[in-house]
Formats: sequence, C-alpha cells, structure tokens
Amino acid sequence: MAMLKTLRLAVPAALTVALFASGAAAQDYPDRPITLVVPTAAGGGVDTQARALAPAMEEILGQPVQVVNRGGAGGTVGIQSLVLPADPDGYTIAASASVSLIENPILQGLAYGPEDLTIIGTTGQFQVAIVASADAPYDTWEDFVAYARENPNTRWYALGQVTVPIMNAIAEAEGLEIAIVPGQGGATLAPTLIAGDADVSISGGIHTPFVESGDLVVLLSLLSTGDLMATPDVPSAQELYGISMENNLVISGPAGMSDDVVAALEAAVHTATESERFIETMDTIQFPVAYRSSADATQFLNDQADSTRAVLAE
Repeated sequence: MAMLKTLRLAVPAALTVALFASGAAAQDYPDRPITLVVPTAAGGGVDTQARALAPAMEEILGQPVQVVNRGGAGGTVGIQSLVLPADPDGYTIAASASVSLIENPILQGLAYGPEDLTIIGTTGQFQVAIVASADAPYDTWEDFVAYARENPNTRWYALGQVTVPIMNAIAEAEGLEIAIVPGQGGATLAPTLIAGDADVSISGGIHTPFVESGDLVVLLSLLSTGDLMATPDVPSAQELYGISMENNLVISGPAGMSDDVVAALEAAVHTATESERFIETMDTIQFPVAYRSSADATQFLNDQADSTRAVLAE
C-alpha cells in the first residue's frame, strides 16, 4: 500500500513539472528570431505586404522577424517545404496568399489545406483584376473582347495555375480562342505585358503602381464583392459571368501551435495591420486592409476551401 500511495503522488508531481515548464516556455515566447516564410519571389504583392508587416511585428514581439522567400508552384513549394514540417513553436510562420492554401493545392492534387495549418489571421485583400499594357490597342474590357474575337489566340499570361480555369471560363463565355502563356509570378507580370510578350493577364493586385505610372490599364475586376480601390469604375466578372477570385493575405504556421503562442502572434499581427508603415504600404499598392482574428480567419478559409472543393468536384 505504501508503494501504491507513492506512485499516486508521483504522477501529479510529474504533471506539475511538465505544466510549469510548458507555461514558462509560452511566457518566454519569443526568445529568438522568427522566420516569416513568403512562398513567392520577392517583389510581388505577397512579398510587399509581408515586408511591411515584419518590422511592425518585430517592434511588438521584441525579436527579429526575418523574411525568407521560397517561391514555386503558386506558393505551394514554400508552404510544403518550410512551414508544414516545421516545429509548431511559433518560430516558423508564413505570409501567403489564400490561393496557396486552397485553390493551388487542390488543382495540384496536394494533400493539404488550411485545416492542416494553424491560421493566425488575415491582413489584406488582393485586388484581383485582368490588366493589359497601356500600349495595347484596347483600354476597356469591351474593346479587348472585340479585339480578341478578331484576333484568335490572344496571349493570356498565367499568374499561377489557379488563374488558368478562370481565364478559360471567361474565354468560353465570350467564345474566344486564347493561348495561355505560363507565368512566373507577380514580379514578372508587368514587365511581360509592357514588353508585349502577352496581351492580358490576371493580376493579384501588384499592377496598381504600373497603372498609376501609365504603363498598364485595368480591364476587368475579379473581386467577389465590392469595387477595386484604385479603379472602381471597371466592369466586374462577377456581374458579367458569375466568376470571381477571392484572395487574401494569410498569416499561418504549422499545425499544433499552442494557444498562448497563437495569441501572441495574433496580437502582433493585429497591431501590425494598424501600424503607419503597413497602412502606407497598403495605400500605395491600393489594397484594403482586411484583418481577421485567428478564429474568424480559420472559419473563413475552411468555408472557402469547402466551397472550392465542391465547385471543382462538379
């Protein structure tokens, strides 16, 4: 009986030590630099927002937030290679477009989605649109459609794999013959159009400075609701064809992150979205700030993933 009593006392003591250690670790977070994975090349809309968030998060967390670019396959390479397998300790997180967590994995047959990550929040909405060079012989969507009917196989630059079904659906609705030009992300979109190597492209929003400089024009909005901030008067694909492309910047981490660490990062992200630097960057690229908490963003993205899977299964 004495041995049994000793064992009963030992178990709670061990649990107490473990819980104390866990609590101490959470209270110490972060105690070293944090890696913010950007699964796209430098210079695009995802990278621009991430680099505006990072310094604001540093001030709040008291540790460096180091941006690491790992592009490829529409953002899925960086998520799969650096984020999914990382320790869920809060020291490896990601800033990615929601298409890298939902549409691109589905289209590529990859076995992950937002439910396989810890969603920390969303910070902004991409201003998705179809754009063209200002030197093209059309500067409205109506004029482009007329041009494309007279000139079969207009070249549509594919920003990523997820844009191809959308371009094909619009072309089919208008009875157009198009040629898909494989793209290499947002950083090369504007140079490709300006050089005349493609006729139109879907842009995630990085086109705005080039529209302001007079190098590009916006032909069609692909937002699901609301107008584009910079060009509110262009027609909407949702209204014309019932087609849209919803895309948000998402901060996420590996599955299994503790509630305390998530709460610390969530607070840092929320405060960073209200920082002067981040707001100025978003105003410059004409993206609306679209903050969602961890709980709200998780629900939003899981619902979007369920809807996308249902549509693609039809």
